[in-house]
Amino acid sequence: MAEKAPKAKAKASASEKGVLAALPSARPPRLGAPRHAAPKHAAARTRPRAVRSGAPELKAHRAVDPPPKPIGAPKGTELVTTAIRATGELAQIGFVVGGQVVKRTISRLPRP
Repeated sequence: MAEKAPKAKAKASASEKGVLAALPSARPPRLGAPRHAAPKHAAARTRPRAVRSGAPELKAHRAVDPPPKPIGAPKGTELVTTAIRATGELAQIGFVVGGQVVKRTISRLPRP
């Protein structure tokens, strides 16, 4: 008869060191300069000035062009073309929704 493989231990004993035992008990030192090394006088706390302003200077009361005239309502072929496109889009939406309704209805029918 073949020999049986030894069973694995269920739990590690208290004397064995685990993964957490390999970690240091204290936190690592702070990266960068220590906080107490920051200058305490007021001149060191002021922000640097921008080299140039972010936006151009505004000029006083410039003459503004009047807004363009409205285009107006569509006429002639433009109106017919828009109506045909809208009808086509509505028909397409109807076909998609109708197809989904048919699929749901067929899936609810009992199978033989």
